[in-house]
Amino acid sequence: MIQPLRRTHRLIFFVLGIALPVLFVGGLVARHAPLLPVGPLQDKLAQNSGGSEFVLNRGSSKFNVRLVENKKGGPEREFLMIPDAGFLAPDVFVYWSETQPGASVSPNAKLLGKLGPGELYRIPAGSGGYFILYSVAQSEVLGSISVGAAT
Repeated sequence: MIQPLRRTHRLIFFVLGIALPVLFVGGLVARHAPLLPVGPLQDKLAQNSGGSEFVLNRGSSKFNVRLVENKKGGPEREFLMIPDAGFLAPDVFVYWSETQPGASVSPNAKLLGKLGPGELYRIPAGSGGYFILYSVAQSEVLGSISVGAAT
C-alpha cells in the first residue's frame, strides 16, 4: 500500500517541479505593462504646443499631467493628456464635468475614455469645466483639471 502511494507522490512532485516554474514565467510574460512614458511624438507635440502642466496630489503621492489643446478648430475642442513617467495608477478613466468633483464622480459627468498615451479627449466648444481622473480599481478621484471656456 505504501509503495504505490510513494510512486504517485514522486510523480506528482516531478510534474509540479516542471509545471510551476513554466507557469510562473508565463505569467510574468503575460502581465500588463504599466502606462508608457511620454513617447517622442507626444513630447514634440507638447513642446510645440506648449500646454499646461498640472500637479495632482493624492495622499503622499504627487503626479504631473500635461494638458495640451489641439488647435485645429471645429465644433469640439480636443485635448491630449500626457502623464509623467511616475504616474502609476490602475484603470484610470477620464471624465468631463461642468461641476467640480468631490470624493466621487458626479452622475452628470461624461466619460471621455481611458487614460493612455496618444488618446485625444473631446469636449463641447465654448464650455468650461473639469477633466476628472478617476481610478476604477481604487474607486476614487485622483484629481481634476480646470479648463476655461474657449474664446
